[in-house]
Amino acid sequence: MKQHIDILIKNANIIDAKQKTIKKGNIAIECNKIVEYDLNKEYIIDDELNGEGYYVSSGWIDAHTHIFYECTESGLPADVSLIPMGVTTTIDGGSCGYGNWKTFKKNIVDNSILNVYYSINVSPSGQITERYPENIDPRCYILEEYKKIMQEDSKYSRGLKLRYGTEVVEKFGNNVLDEVIELANKLGCFLTVHVTNPPCEMEEIINKMRDGDIVCHIYQGKRSTILDENNIVKKAIFKAQKRGVFFDSADARINHSYAIIRPAIEQGFKPDIISTDLTYASMFRNMCWGLPVVLSKWLNLGLSLEEVIQACTYNPAKIHHLGDGLGTLDVGAHGNVTIFKVINKEFHMKNRLNEDFIGQKLIVPQVTIINGKIVYRNVEFPF
Repeated sequence: MKQHIDILIKNANIIDAKQKTIKKGNIAIECNKIVEYDLNKEYIIDDELNGEGYYVSSGWIDAHTHIFYECTESGLPADVSLIPMGVTTTIDGGSCGYGNWKTFKKNIVDNSILNVYYSINVSPSGQITERYPENIDPRCYILEEYKKIMQEDSKYSRGLKLRYGTEVVEKFGNNVLDEVIELANKLGCFLTVHVTNPPCEMEEIINKMRDGDIVCHIYQGKRSTILDENNIVKKAIFKAQKRGVFFDSADARINHSYAIIRPAIEQGFKPDIISTDLTYASMFRNMCWGLPVVLSKWLNLGLSLEEVIQACTYNPAKIHHLGDGLGTLDVGAHGNVTIFKVINKEFHMKNRLNEDFIGQKLIVPQVTIINGKIVYRNVEFPF
């Protein structure tokens, strides 16, 4: 009896993000999972895609977005926005707190085509608006409320989120980070810390991070940065990365600076994760646009294609402990796949620091497959 295959992608340039290699091959999906494909066997195939001239990777993960649509000012409609961008999985970066978690879980996590994970903001109300900072007063940290979320939704909740910018923490004193770390220790979870415009020296923050914690916006250019007065990456940064602290670009419109990125890359400090910090206001606009353009930017800045794809697939899946084989094309992994091409096309970006960037190579998504279903297909992709 012939074996059945739902989707077969043939003759594609397959990127193994785990090994950072590219080789020609085929990817087969059956019953929502990656399966073996034997050239010497005959199959009944429902949908055969010609991958000749295209790249195939495990489904892209945008590991920092804001998707609490219609409940927060920044929230974007996740499925209609991210799926055409090649994204199969996203992690919301602290849009909700324990006070509005039930709405986020019911309306967003449970009703999205995308695989949706999330960090819990230490603020009970989350990050509702960009017009004023959230309340991160340690007196509001109710251990049982965070614990309840992590127990009830252990698969999708991914630890705590703290925005540790001066404008957020200054009225609460210098012990906020210590209080949040203590809270994370009690919960047994990791912590994601926003470091744009920090209230202290960057080294002080980095040295407090525990192994497994994530620092986002690491290439920010406001106040203390990862570079010293001689544009040298501070030793504390390399030491932290070596011992197991992870660094997420989370570029956004203002949370990255090319004056920081370029010397850092030259000195060998590269992001573990590349993500967007995409919001409703930055979506499809040239300060951020979305994951394909942000990935393209890093490709043009000097990372290899293999490094770029690893930073939006295998690395975030491993760092955030996502499970289900996400971030890989291993046999048995859930069938999350992105097909894309790289074209020679000039594009222009300008961030909120008024820094210009012009790239020459653009990564363009063609097909998005989520849990074994084709949910987006560019009209130019061959039929």
